Amino acid sequence: MSKTKICSACRLLLDKGVGTVVVTLGSKGSFYMNYEESGWVRALGVDTIDTTGAGDAFNGALVVGLCREESLRSSIDFATKVAEHVVTQMGAQPLISDSILK
Repeated sequence: MSKTKICSACRLLLDKGVGTVVVTLGSKGSFYMNYEESGWVRALGVDTIDTTGAGDAFNGALVVGLCREESLRSSIDFATKVAEHVVTQMGAQPLISDSILK
C-alpha cells in the first residue's frame, strides 16, 4: 500500500471520530496519525524467525508505553522494539528480557 493511501485511510478514520490511528507495516515500520501529529516509524531491521505474536506484542507494548504516560511517538518506538524482539524467536510466547522492557 502506498504512503498516500495509508494517509488517506487514516484521515478517513479520523473523520469518523477515531482519536489516533496506528498502522503497522511489518518490516517497513509503522505510521501514526491524529489531529496533532503524524509520522513514520522505521523498523530497525532484525533477522526474522517467526512473526507469530508480533502484532499482539506491538499493541501490548504500545499500551504499556501510553500507560507510562510516554508520548505517542515514544510509545510506538517502544512497541516497535518489543515486536522486533518477538520476531527473532520461534512461537507465539517468546521470552522478553527485562532489558527490553525498561
